[in-house]
Amino acid sequence: MKIRIPDIAAAEVDVIVFDLGGVILDVDLRRSVEALKALNAEGVGVQDVLAENASVFRDLELGLVTPEEFTRAFRECYPAARGVSDAGIWDAWNAMLMPFDAERVELLRGLGRQGRVCLLSNTNLPHRIRFRELFRERFEGGFDDLFEQCYYSDELHLRKPDPEIFRHVAARIDVAPGHILFIDDNAANIAAARSEGWQVCHLTGGKRITDLFEL
Repeated sequence: MKIRIPDIAAAEVDVIVFDLGGVILDVDLRRSVEALKALNAEGVGVQDVLAENASVFRDLELGLVTPEEFTRAFRECYPAARGVSDAGIWDAWNAMLMPFDAERVELLRGLGRQGRVCLLSNTNLPHRIRFRELFRERFEGGFDDLFEQCYYSDELHLRKPDPEIFRHVAARIDVAPGHILFIDDNAANIAAARSEGWQVCHLTGGKRITDLFEL
């Protein structure tokens, strides 16, 4: 494996940790916003569903509320949507998840055969159920099988860019921070990982993970 990332000490990389949304799986928040508006969730916007903001969406991503508690809170926030079924809410919430790209999946499989590959994602149970379904619709095996270990924010009750999540994952991986390469599309997450001593790659400018490695 050859790492095509400037300023990375490739010989010192023992584990590669990938973000999910925007890195492995493309997401489009606007799709979910429009789908939620179609449920009569009047006034909902992109800023409302960003988990960086204090909201029930953040609580879901931290695993502080169950899916059932989330749908109740959603109907309280948007009374006009009280008649919408749970399934309708989840379909709208999951609308942001785009199909998996075969080249990226094949890359992850190749990297996994050659070394240690993990996932660190801010996500939630309804999204996880759906993106696992999307994976099974196109590929053999399970999504989580691409990785040595998957670390999900709602299971850890921690989320990026909290420095504690990087300390927790480094301890679980049992590798010195400087020997971890972290790839994410969010600048705040990259800054936090760097502050914990991780090697980092901020995926921007239309680049894909398939541009970063040669198997």
